[in-house]
Amino acid sequence: MGVMLNDTYVQLAFGSLIMLVSYVLLRRVKYLKLKEPPLVPYKYPIIGHTNDFYKDNKNFIKKCHAEYGEIFSLFVFGKVITFVGKELSCEILKNHKDFSFIEASRENFPFENFLNRPNEFTDTFPKMVQINLSGQIKLYTERVQRQLIKSIDEMIGNGKVLEPPLKFFQFIIAKPIAATMVGEELSDDKELVNSFANVTTDFIPFLSISPVLNFIHPYLHQQVMIIVFKYLNNPFKMHRELIKKKITPVIEKRLREMKESGDNYVSPIDILQRYTELLHKDYTVDIDVVTDYMIISIFASVHTTSNFLTFCLHELVNNPQFLKEILEEQEQLYKSNEKSYYSTEQIARMEKLDSFIKETLRVNVNNVALQHKTLSSYFTFSNGYQVPKGRLVNICSGEIHSDKELQGQYADEFNAFRYLKKNSPATRADKVS
Repeated sequence: MGVMLNDTYVQLAFGSLIMLVSYVLLRRVKYLKLKEPPLVPYKYPIIGHTNDFYKDNKNFIKKCHAEYGEIFSLFVFGKVITFVGKELSCEILKNHKDFSFIEASRENFPFENFLNRPNEFTDTFPKMVQINLSGQIKLYTERVQRQLIKSIDEMIGNGKVLEPPLKFFQFIIAKPIAATMVGEELSDDKELVNSFANVTTDFIPFLSISPVLNFIHPYLHQQVMIIVFKYLNNPFKMHRELIKKKITPVIEKRLREMKESGDNYVSPIDILQRYTELLHKDYTVDIDVVTDYMIISIFASVHTTSNFLTFCLHELVNNPQFLKEILEEQEQLYKSNEKSYYSTEQIARMEKLDSFIKETLRVNVNNVALQHKTLSSYFTFSNGYQVPKGRLVNICSGEIHSDKELQGQYADEFNAFRYLKKNSPATRADKVS
């Protein structure tokens, strides 16, 4: 009897495996009429290229590019993903009606679901940031410098070993970022600043879990993560509650003053005020909505900035030959400045530092980045290859940033002054949607 039961389980297991493989293949049949990019052959069914892609990403992508050309596809964690090089990358970035960076991000990182919000909740966020921060950066320049000095004095003082550097940078920039987002008064609240510094760091371990469940179904891992964040306790919920508690009395006070003062009301200059003015109706506002927008703003700023500053420190230590000239440029600016802080125009005159920052960005870019999701029923590239709706397309950014035609003869080396006296604005190729 035991042997018969074991045989039954084995048969069920093999039957399930056959059905799973058949399902995956049948899903691909409907795309066979398209002229898809070559799918790189792989040894192991279901697993596909997953091991090779994560084991040695740089060399594996380089090898695939050499063998299959400008565009090819890989089977990674249960999904066919397409990769394009420098010749086709602009077609992804410029055709924002056919490809969406935001939709691809939602697939891998469903932030709205974590916040229990609809997908369109963050649609207006990039525009809000551009109008209220990027477009008014001069309003925040002095404040950021003032709070940055305070933060450095508190964290480093007369000298302290920055170990680990990333953690230090998170706390150093949390204060000026808080001053920009919620105002200088709240930026002195140590509990709130600590939350600004840690909210992203405490969130990332959950996102670092390998999506092995996608081998069963392409969206199973995503659904499990959504359940964890919606219904189980996690550090992210604690940070959200703290931030809400801190900003609630400030918002309520500002709304009262807006109502009482009318046209004579003088608006505080910070992102919290911009959200309050945009979202309020008859001087009432859903503070949960404001809180969630603040959470998104923090997530988009603290971790990325601290990561990049860590890269800068790394490159400065490993390339000390450039330090003298970079310091001399800053010393000249310091001697010529008669005020306590520097204007955006003065900061822009530090061309060597600007070049150093751009070069740091270049050499520390992810080998594969800027994933987009295909929105149209299919898209045809200029070389004739086509990708179906829903296909994720990655840009081989490492290849672009190390290309000798674009970056010069010594593209594999770090040159802090590569962009000195060159017209190289650090802007995207086209609108990212």
